[in-house]
Amino acid sequence: MAERVSGGGFESFEHTADVGLRVWGSSLTELFEQAAAGLMDLMLDTETVDAARTMSISALAHEPEELLVAWLEEILFAFDADAFAPATARVVSLGNGEVRGELSGEDFNPRRNEVRQVIKAVTYHDLTIKKVMGTYEVRIVFDV
Repeated sequence: MAERVSGGGFESFEHTADVGLRVWGSSLTELFEQAAAGLMDLMLDTETVDAARTMSISALAHEPEELLVAWLEEILFAFDADAFAPATARVVSLGNGEVRGELSGEDFNPRRNEVRQVIKAVTYHDLTIKKVMGTYEVRIVFDV
């Protein structure tokens, strides 16, 4: 499965007992947004989610890779702990070891919202953000 939004995108790949994403974007902001879109696509059929309300999320970390993991963990937390089904994610600000964003979605409704896969955690396995010919790229492995 591959998706492209603007100059960025994502595609999933199999990884032993886990699942992964290869993500790319023209900026770190776009990379973070595409990683969020990929995670949500793995978790849910976002077409079944109504973007009825927004939820603010934020994360702090020293390194870009740590910040990306923290950002994705916030999205997982919103789904698992707050029962919030996200349809989209937007980065509001990114810099100085902090990312702030908004999720659009609705309260999870198992009769309406189709779960595709249960994601347990974001891992650091081979996680390195690289800039290749002006495009940021990363591979992210998720524990399922």
